[in-house]
Amino acid sequence: MSTDVEHQTAAEPQAPPEPTLAGYVAQFDDVPSLMHAAEKTRDAGFKSFDCYTPFPVHGIDDAMGTKPTRLPFIVLCCAAMGSITALALQFFTNAWDYKYIISNKPFFSIPADMPVTFELTVLFSAFGALIGMLALNNLPRFYNRIFLVDPFQKVTTNGFFLGIESEDPKFHEEDTKTFLNSLNPTTVVPCMEPHESAALPKLLAPVAVFLLVIGLIPLVLIARMRAIPSDVPRIEILTDMDFQPKAKTQKASPVFADSRTMRPVIAGTLARGDFYEDVAFSEGLQPEQAENVDRSMLLPNAKNPDGTTFNLSTVPWVTELPVEPTEDLMARGQARYNIYCAVCHGMTGKGDGLVSRRAMELQAGSPGIGTWIKPITLYDEPIRNQPVGQLFNTITHGVRKMPGYASQIPIQDRWAIVLYVRALQKAGSATIDQLPAEEQQRLQAEAN
Repeated sequence: MSTDVEHQTAAEPQAPPEPTLAGYVAQFDDVPSLMHAAEKTRDAGFKSFDCYTPFPVHGIDDAMGTKPTRLPFIVLCCAAMGSITALALQFFTNAWDYKYIISNKPFFSIPADMPVTFELTVLFSAFGALIGMLALNNLPRFYNRIFLVDPFQKVTTNGFFLGIESEDPKFHEEDTKTFLNSLNPTTVVPCMEPHESAALPKLLAPVAVFLLVIGLIPLVLIARMRAIPSDVPRIEILTDMDFQPKAKTQKASPVFADSRTMRPVIAGTLARGDFYEDVAFSEGLQPEQAENVDRSMLLPNAKNPDGTTFNLSTVPWVTELPVEPTEDLMARGQARYNIYCAVCHGMTGKGDGLVSRRAMELQAGSPGIGTWIKPITLYDEPIRNQPVGQLFNTITHGVRKMPGYASQIPIQDRWAIVLYVRALQKAGSATIDQLPAEEQQRLQAEAN
C-alpha cells in the first residue's frame, strides 16, 4: 500500500517555486535627483546597484563610483597575442620550416613581417574588444528580471531608476527599502525573481533540425559540383575580372577582316620611339658595315645554311662605347647589373649567383631533375676579348639559355651594364703591377 502511494506522489507534477526578492527599484523625477541618489548609495557602501536612464547622463559613472573598465587591458593583451602569433608563424614558415632564398633577402625580417603582424594584431584586438565587452556586460542575456517591474517601462521615455540587487553584501530586505525611501524617490518597487523554467520550447528542437537540414542542402550541392567532373561550365557568382571585353591570345576577333586577334608585325615599320639612326648605339654595329649584316643571324643559336652555328665574332661590332663613360653611367650600370644579371652571374661575375647556386644544390641532391650549366665567368679570355658591341648584342638578344632583355632594359641602360661588365673584367683580371703605387704598397704591407 505504501509503495502505491509513493508512485502516485512521484508521478504528480511539482509546483513551480515561489518568486523571491531580487532587489528594489526606485524611480526618480529627474536627473539631479537620480545623481544625488547615486552618490548617497555609493557613500552608503552599496556595490551591486545600477542606474537606468532614457539617455546618457554625463557624470553618472563618478556618482556611482564605477571603476574604469578593464576592456583596454583585454584589448592590449589580445593585441600582444596577435603580434606574437604573427611573428611566430612567419618565423616558423620562413626561417625554420621552409627556408627559401629570394633575392638574397633575410629569412626573418621585422620590417618585412610588419604587414602580417599588423593584420593579426588588429584582428585579435577586434575579437578581444567584442568578446571582452560581451563578457564584462554578461551578454548575451535573453531575459532580465527588472523588465517585470511595471514602472520600469518608462525608462525608454522619461523614467529615471536606481536598482539595488539582493546580491549586494549590504542588502537587507527592510533596511535597503528604508534607505531607498530616504532618498525621496517617486516609488520604490520590489523586483521579484520568478524562477521560471529555463527549458527551451519543445517545438524549437524540430524546427532547428529542419532549418539545419535546409541550410546544408546548398553546401552539399556545391561540394558535389566541385567533386564531380562536368562538361558544363561552372556557375560563377563573383566573376571578379575573369571575363573582360579584351583581346585574348589565339582567339578570334570580329574587329579585323582576317578574324585574328594577334596582329602580325607590319613589315618595314617600327614602334614609335624605337627608331635610332645611330646603329652603333642601337645595335652595337659598325655604321659603315651595318647594311651588310643579316639581323636574323644576331639572334641566339642562329644557324648557317649548312646547319653550323653562326660565328658572331665575324660581325662588324663596335669596339668602343658609343656613349660617354661617366661615374653616373657606371653607377647606373652597377645597379642594373645587380638587378638583372647578378642572380645568375653573381655580384662579381664569377657565375655564382643565387639562381646558379640553388640549381647546383638541387642538381647535386637529385641528379635526375636535369642538367644545369653554370654561367660562364665574365673574366674568361673569350669574354674579355669580345667587342663591346657583341656584349651589347648578348644583353639585347640573349645567348644559349640566357634570354634577351631588350624588352626590359632600355638601350642606354644596356650600354651602362656593358661599361660595368668591362670594369668587373678589368678588376677581376688585373695584376698587382697594374694597380696604383699606393695600393701596391698597402697590399704588400698587409701581406707582410
